[in-house]
Amino acid sequence: MREARTYLLEGFALNSWQSLYSVREALDALEFVQEDSIDVCGRMHELILWPRVKDYRPALLHASLYGPDAHAFEHYLPNLSAIPLDDFPHFVHRMKARAETPGRWGGLLPDEEPVAQKLLDAMDERGPLRTRALGSEDGHMQSGWGTRSTIVSQVAEKLWLTGTLAIARRDGFERHFDRLERVHPGAHGYLAGSSPLPDPTESQRHLVRKRLRAKRLFRPKRDEVTLLGKDAFVQIEIEGLGKPWFALAESYPLAPDNGENQNDDEVFFLAPLDPLVYDRPRNRELFGFDYTWEVYVPEAKRKWGYYVLPILADGRLIGRLHPKLDRKSGTLFVKSITYEQPADEARFGAAVQARLEDYARFLGASAISITP
Repeated sequence: MREARTYLLEGFALNSWQSLYSVREALDALEFVQEDSIDVCGRMHELILWPRVKDYRPALLHASLYGPDAHAFEHYLPNLSAIPLDDFPHFVHRMKARAETPGRWGGLLPDEEPVAQKLLDAMDERGPLRTRALGSEDGHMQSGWGTRSTIVSQVAEKLWLTGTLAIARRDGFERHFDRLERVHPGAHGYLAGSSPLPDPTESQRHLVRKRLRAKRLFRPKRDEVTLLGKDAFVQIEIEGLGKPWFALAESYPLAPDNGENQNDDEVFFLAPLDPLVYDRPRNRELFGFDYTWEVYVPEAKRKWGYYVLPILADGRLIGRLHPKLDRKSGTLFVKSITYEQPADEARFGAAVQARLEDYARFLGASAISITP
């Protein structure tokens, strides 16, 4: 059990606080970082990167995704994620297949094609267009385009999913779209045919391996075993568990287990969809930690709270933090801190308080208010 936990902590760069030196290093280590628009106490992607990247601040991810030195792009894998730009060629077959299959989230329908052309012409004339600029408040296109904004937004989404557009930047979480060749010129060559593409089957294998490496320990699906072959997997028997877990042979073991736990005096606040806690059954079996992200659970049925962060220390998930940032007053409100074991409060209480102060500074809060 300890060896499996160590493998996860090492693989997820949680063996020591802010152990990585850049967002690029974090994306390479984690394979991708899931993004989410909800901002109660920091957005999902920020909360994933903050414990891992030295002196992390949101501008670092922005620079990684947008601008002349960008080395990552945004796409679905299967959720919206920041992904290393080196992986872009392996998405192109999907983009092309989607473009050739008209539908709600596929290629353009006949009545959408003129809308798409007007949208592209506007970008060529005005530069990147933000989402809200695609339609006016009354639901119609601006500049006399005369088409419902819902159609324009859907067309922009299709053009992005099929590789014609890319996200040039974000304000908050609002997207600004522009042509792919202006945002990521090198990536555009793969869609334009000027750069050779990987074999479609190899791209499929690459993306499956990428998703599995991102999980570290998993139970593979039948089609994944068929695609990669049985030799691609290592079966891991864990004492006390009835069913084995698996890892990719190429990445297991990550490092020899020397019996030392490097983070026993450090406390980590983890995002609700952090790679370590994303797999709920694995949490229960390996960490004895039953966690559900309750943001979509009706308030009356929530057990822990709207946006609760798991707390990691000593190689264990020791508790839960329920924070909320009030930007108007600059106060980080802590609605509750709950420990899995009573002894952990005495052992880690001071470290949790110190990390709360770090957290407040990271969020730009000037005060902390803890509910008794």
